[in-house]
Amino acid sequence: MKKIHKLTTLLSFLLICMTQTACNEFLEEDVYTQYAPEDFVKSEDGIRKVLIGAYSRLQVNGGMREDQFTLSEFPTDLTLESGGQFEKDALPFINFQWDASSAFLRTIWVQMYTAVRNANVLLENIDKVSSLPAERLAQYKAEARFIRGEAYAHLYRYFGPVPLVLTTGTDDLQPAKPSSEEFVAFISQELSEAARDLPLKQDLRGKADKGVGLAVLTKFYLNTKQWQKAADAAKEVIDLNKYKLYPAIENLFAVENENNDEYIYIYPCVAQGPGNVYMPHAFPPNYPIRTNWINYGAQFRTYTSFVKSFHPQDRRLKMFVTEYTDTNGKTFNLLQDASGKAVDDARSFKYAPDPNAISQNNGNDIPVIRYADILLSRAEALNELNGPNAESVSLLNQVRVRAGIPEMTLGSFTTKESLRDHLLKERGWEFFSEGKRREDLIRAGQFVSGAVARGKAAKPHHVLYPLPQSEIDANPNLKQNDGY
Repeated sequence: MKKIHKLTTLLSFLLICMTQTACNEFLEEDVYTQYAPEDFVKSEDGIRKVLIGAYSRLQVNGGMREDQFTLSEFPTDLTLESGGQFEKDALPFINFQWDASSAFLRTIWVQMYTAVRNANVLLENIDKVSSLPAERLAQYKAEARFIRGEAYAHLYRYFGPVPLVLTTGTDDLQPAKPSSEEFVAFISQELSEAARDLPLKQDLRGKADKGVGLAVLTKFYLNTKQWQKAADAAKEVIDLNKYKLYPAIENLFAVENENNDEYIYIYPCVAQGPGNVYMPHAFPPNYPIRTNWINYGAQFRTYTSFVKSFHPQDRRLKMFVTEYTDTNGKTFNLLQDASGKAVDDARSFKYAPDPNAISQNNGNDIPVIRYADILLSRAEALNELNGPNAESVSLLNQVRVRAGIPEMTLGSFTTKESLRDHLLKERGWEFFSEGKRREDLIRAGQFVSGAVARGKAAKPHHVLYPLPQSEIDANPNLKQNDGY
């Protein structure tokens, strides 16, 4: 059993505290249907409960199939879905036919803004607490700012700039979007100042420490093409000397290995729920499974062309199932049919099935940022700044050596574009099934063109999703993203 404290296990208790009612005598009832922040955030216990509630909304492990796959991989060259009731919801994202009515977009919007709301509650009231040392108050404020900054960064990856709500006051119930420059500047400052005051180590897995703050800042700088800042933030993570690559990449994601030095920022999962729900979608039909596992009709499949793009000696290939014998004794080739035609049915078993899974819930933690990502992010940023260089190639080779494939040389790359294209390929091989492919393709300028090459009706505006229609209807000052 995991020896971690899952943050969301305390959420129910927090909500109970926030919705208690009390009756003293007949017709004299105090009903606490909503908590008063100035009363609740008066002690360290109250502060911690508000933070736990905020973390629980920031961590989308309960909705991983929508966040990491439907929105982040199905529109790419890695993964598709077929079968089950989920197919009708997945197809618009596979075929670039999504619109503002998507319930998935609405769910992400509400979840991130709820995390922002909880962070705002703490930031507005924490200075009234005089019983804690200044250093600990600064840490709690840094955690709240991290949560708020990361929630907005999460929204930015999907929607671009969104309204910045920085108070729980009701003065402006219909905020407009800031400019992209204003939004990026705010998030950059928010995450940077949060990282400055976060502790080197936390008491609970899943909470933000300095490494987490710097890693999230690195990725935000990278995705907004602030190359020098991305390179510098990545170097800060490396210089913490806290992280290293796990030796056996093919076993990294197994439950028994998740307490490793490569994972920086994670969404903790437990089999009791909320858990990692990927594997029930990855098992092929009639795959021999344990009695405590489940196999969904909704099947997550990997494109044959992607699997065949790996070096034949790549250890990361061991995380794919490309052939299996089902419970009826029939053998299936998941790469191609008898005529050699690609069937796009390989299965990623990156999240090795949890032996103690409970139905759909596996206990495999979801890595949001790994050390390998920091290495390749710095390599990419340095290339964008200077073109091919020895350090970028050295950082790239650390990941390739761990994968068991030949190292590259500086002479392999004659232009910035050639190294950029290779780093994009390397990120695909390293981070498949981790929900990074959409943002990587967008950053490289290949998201739309790649989709068109696959026969999809992709247009330039598809690099952003539409704001949820319910938000547009409720707020006349909120302008819909172009093209929708």
